[in-house]
Amino acid sequence: MLGYPLKSPNIYTTPGFLPFLFARLFSVFAVQIQAIVVGWQVYDLTRDPMALAYVGLAQFVPMVLFLPSAGDLIDRFNRKTVLALSWIVSAVCSGLLLWLSYKGSDHLIGYYLVLIFYGAARAFSGPALQSLLPQIVPRERLAQALATNSMLMKVAVISGPILGGFLYAYVDGMTYAVCCLCFVLGIVLLHFVPILYSSQHK
Repeated sequence: MLGYPLKSPNIYTTPGFLPFLFARLFSVFAVQIQAIVVGWQVYDLTRDPMALAYVGLAQFVPMVLFLPSAGDLIDRFNRKTVLALSWIVSAVCSGLLLWLSYKGSDHLIGYYLVLIFYGAARAFSGPALQSLLPQIVPRERLAQALATNSMLMKVAVISGPILGGFLYAYVDGMTYAVCCLCFVLGIVLLHFVPILYSSQHK
């Protein structure tokens, strides 16, 4: 069982903290931008407010169905691996949405099917992210790490939709390429996040 070091002078010098922070930042940007873009795109195609409800439902139902098993899976397997796989699925979903946009498809069933898989991936990424931070920073710096993480995530949650709106206004469905790239960057950065502490030390 791995223990904690006696001293950790600065949270930003903790191995893996900054890569984790930026990986999560990229993923939040991707999620927020994609939420805005897919909503606007579906509405532009249909001009039906109920279509937006189905966009949310397609993501919400798989999240609810998979969340109970996500916690058990994360406890059984490497959390970095689970998170990376969920981001890979999310990146593929962004790529599929990009393909549907490029193809000019107006059949919403394709968008809804992609969003179902995307919602399932998010059911695993959320718990994995929350439980990973205590494994990469020492206990005495965990409060500082959580505060820093929370502050940056709030910035991303606020600025992500704004950026998504601007991108959709100028490049339309090609914005999904930005979302896909953000997920890929998150996966790459996750490679540089070492697991320093066992899951028992929370």
